[in-house]
Amino acid sequence: MNKLKELSLSIVTSLVLAGCGGATSHNATTSTKAYYGDKLNNRIIVVDVDNMKLLDSISTGHQVSYAAEVIKTKATKHSTNPKIYVDNRGSNYIDVIDSATNSITKSIALAFYPRSIAVQQKTGLVAVSGTNKAMVSIIDSVTDAVIATVGKNVVTQPTTSGHSYVSSGTLASGHPHWLDENHFVVIDRQNKKIDTYKLTKSINGTWSTALLNSLTTSSPVHNLIPPEVHGKKHSHANSTIFYATAEGSTGIYPSILKLTFNLVTGLTLTEELPLKANGFTAAEMGIHHLNFLKDQKTIYAGSHEGTLFIVDYTKVPMRIVKTEKAGIGAGHADEMKHNNLAIIINHKDTFITVMNTLTHTKIADIKVSNLTTITGQTQSHPQYHFSKDGRYFYLFLTAEGALVKVDLTMKQVVQRLEIGGELAMGSFVSNKN
Repeated sequence: MNKLKELSLSIVTSLVLAGCGGATSHNATTSTKAYYGDKLNNRIIVVDVDNMKLLDSISTGHQVSYAAEVIKTKATKHSTNPKIYVDNRGSNYIDVIDSATNSITKSIALAFYPRSIAVQQKTGLVAVSGTNKAMVSIIDSVTDAVIATVGKNVVTQPTTSGHSYVSSGTLASGHPHWLDENHFVVIDRQNKKIDTYKLTKSINGTWSTALLNSLTTSSPVHNLIPPEVHGKKHSHANSTIFYATAEGSTGIYPSILKLTFNLVTGLTLTEELPLKANGFTAAEMGIHHLNFLKDQKTIYAGSHEGTLFIVDYTKVPMRIVKTEKAGIGAGHADEMKHNNLAIIINHKDTFITVMNTLTHTKIADIKVSNLTTITGQTQSHPQYHFSKDGRYFYLFLTAEGALVKVDLTMKQVVQRLEIGGELAMGSFVSNKN
């Protein structure tokens, strides 16, 4: 081990043992439950995370119950029993779960199969994007009523653009996103464009939408990143800076897009940073997500072939500072709030990658999966969870239908809960006892 890695390991070990908190840390009087979608058995499983125990299984009656997402608004963000929306990616419904009783109270009919949601916390409105159609519906989370639907009501897949093996694959839409309280986007992946819409409520209480503009992108876009990054807002005059991930395609390298939003003209492309890994063609690469670090300077973006790009987004233009080797399907990064440690999720590999965020060097690859043959997604999509003392990291394994507790000091899995099914995406909910 070289001196730099020894220093990284020493820093992380001392911080972990000192009791620094994690990304979803909780105090001694707080318990944590996980709600996760089992897309194989069409259910939401409920787990006591602290005791690694399966508490409940909620059948949806719909197809491809992919994710359980908490509806956190300004009025309900401190709720001990939050409302949860279930994205059924194979049915035209979102199911509503009351987490106090772990029961489905309503199913919301849509014109498309829901992919994922974005909550506007001030207004309580929820944007839902389509899996099979490039559409977005807006739901009032108080009444669970659909108040608006926009986009092209045609079943489509990005078969002529993008990669089938990255996270979005052949999904029609990217993730939904709010630009402010009354502007949102529809990401059309087949047509490689981002449409900006304005939502307006009249005096008599009726809602209307208007297309502000359409922005063409180099390759299908996965999502937009909020303008407020760890408390820092990038804004000037009446425009706001956003970032997006363009996944890449057969002849086009993936990239990070810097976008400017204007209330009158909508979104415009300010800058594009191609991500190219040495020895790999554009067809072999593919990015789906990026994460900002709390230093308010750095982006971590993992690519399909296993390259982790470290980008300084404060420079003009943005620049790649360095790269590190992660695993196949490198995607989401989860950073501890109070120390210098981040976990890279390798969605199609058997290990997670631990990074020192001060030096941007790899500390270790920790094996979390027992698979010998990989054919699909191994590691789940967000959320993830750190223990209060920062020592343990909790991760659902999709293909194996299990929850693992990873000891970041010992660098190994120390506990595994077998659940079954295919656990794709969900939420961790912390409640005070």
